[in-house]
Amino acid sequence: MSRWLDVEVGTDEINLNTLPSNLALVDLQNDNEYKLLVGDFGRGEEMPKLKIFRGAMQMSDLVLPDLPLSVVGFYTSEAMPRPCPVIAIAMSSCIYIYRNMKLFYKYYLPSVEQNSCELEIWRQLIDPINHNEESIKGLTASLQAIPQKVLSKQSHNFLDLDFEQRIEYLEQLTELPVRKNVEIVCITTMKINSIDKHGVSCLIVGSEEGEIIILDPNTFTPMSVAKLCAVKNTPYQIVATGLYNVDYRLTVGTREKSVCLLKREWKEGQLLFSTDEHIVAIEVSPIDNSIFVICCNNTLSCYSKKGKKQWSIILEHRPVALTLVPIMHLGTTLVAVALASGHLHLYDGKSRRDIMFIKGVVSAMKFGQLGQEENVFVIVTANGNLMLKILKRTADFNAEASADVTIDNISSEKPWLIPKRSKLFLEQSARERENAIEMHETFQHELNRLRLLAAKTLLEVHIKSDNSIAVGALEPIRLTAEVEGLGPVFRVTLILENRSRSHAAAGLALLLLANENNYKLYSPYLKVPLLGPNTQLRLPTKVEEIFDENINPEVFLRGVTHEGGQRALLKVLLLKDGQRSPALAATVLMPSTDPIMIPYDTQTDTAFQ
Repeated sequence: MSRWLDVEVGTDEINLNTLPSNLALVDLQNDNEYKLLVGDFGRGEEMPKLKIFRGAMQMSDLVLPDLPLSVVGFYTSEAMPRPCPVIAIAMSSCIYIYRNMKLFYKYYLPSVEQNSCELEIWRQLIDPINHNEESIKGLTASLQAIPQKVLSKQSHNFLDLDFEQRIEYLEQLTELPVRKNVEIVCITTMKINSIDKHGVSCLIVGSEEGEIIILDPNTFTPMSVAKLCAVKNTPYQIVATGLYNVDYRLTVGTREKSVCLLKREWKEGQLLFSTDEHIVAIEVSPIDNSIFVICCNNTLSCYSKKGKKQWSIILEHRPVALTLVPIMHLGTTLVAVALASGHLHLYDGKSRRDIMFIKGVVSAMKFGQLGQEENVFVIVTANGNLMLKILKRTADFNAEASADVTIDNISSEKPWLIPKRSKLFLEQSARERENAIEMHETFQHELNRLRLLAAKTLLEVHIKSDNSIAVGALEPIRLTAEVEGLGPVFRVTLILENRSRSHAAAGLALLLLANENNYKLYSPYLKVPLLGPNTQLRLPTKVEEIFDENINPEVFLRGVTHEGGQRALLKVLLLKDGQRSPALAATVLMPSTDPIMIPYDTQTDTAFQ
């Protein structure tokens, strides 16, 4: 018996031509009824369109100016009432942002300068003196010698022409473009502060030049720009995990048979691992960040988050698509692999849990909520058919309920184990029914006390300015500290970061406070120079721990008990000209001095006599 319910979809009017990245399940009207968005290429002379499906029926479509590369939906605000999500569609070198299905904003990737060698060849090509077969043949050979990744789109189009067409093209060409547009390869989204499904997300863009750009969800300006790898790699698919303001990982599959990793505050990613054949698709497990990869050599492999291969299996046919199947009520996440033979396999690790047969080769597939159903498989075949499969609520994917064992056999062999109601449970239920009002009032009273305590703590922190991020006029300034050394002399590095993109910070100073009987400050007051926009400044200073003549033997055990107390606190205040109170403050817990580093004469004369 199948674990899935097939939904009849009319195939006469639906004729889709799309890619896996052009499928998106979005709650367009915020009514908890998810719609299916498909970026369709069209067939023949048909224009590209964004088609919207409500269940198995097409609601509407939107004509697109170019072929869609990827379609995503995300929220840009947490205001109440909650606004509808926006739709981002990547096309060529531009991202079209739609709000309420109307064009809201266009974001173009910054252009880059042309290759100098290529420009010099084009200067010779447009010269009428060189408009002969011998010269054009030699210049064309020089143009072909330049790596394909470096060549502009204009050069690629020129090389595809024959000799007569090249002459005609050069005669019509009057000037050379100094800069070229950067093509978008892939896009995805990532939550900023919360993993809630309505949380604000930022847009992540992968470019043909090997750069990863993270855009602000409100202004659509770059918040972070990083290169994918030291050696140029072209991203093919990006999978984002984590939160932008906390910590995140961008796992990127490239066209160069490799997978790269990019983390928070990295200016350049690193190569995680390479594969023997070209990568078809990748997915990342949300549980342990394991990376699943299908390649052209008919393999499904699993790598750890550090890039070490854990296992690999040989598939029966060539894999064409890959997606995760998270089933929340079962507490498991399966991996779905579509094969060129029409079979769809679901794996739990290396174990195959289910097999489905699709009438046709799968072109794209997506798993998630569609309409009111939470577990729906959306499948688009190569011949344009749309298929929907709904997971039955009685479906089970444990080891006993594998694809080779039917549900009837399991139910007949192993009955359900329903525990009996104990006497304690019955007494507790009766007590709750009799004292329901008193229990509710007690709970509300304790909840209000907890809220009051949290408000008092927040007010106290605000009054003391005991925080590491400034408020008010100095909101973009951040203060952190690093402590290095084994003691008794420590190196304390104070790090000031100006996160503003347009304003500089001036008139700042740092004041260090510590217990003078326990620590000696060599530079308690530091004048901060002008801090430019989006810059970071490191100010090192020296702090020495002082030991009394009558040293307490418990001092030598601080490294074991971790009990430094108030004497081990170092207060760092950021002062601003014209302000009486500190702009912000940070508290540094100084580490204990290693007993080996305490002077030998002090140990002998005091502690061990």
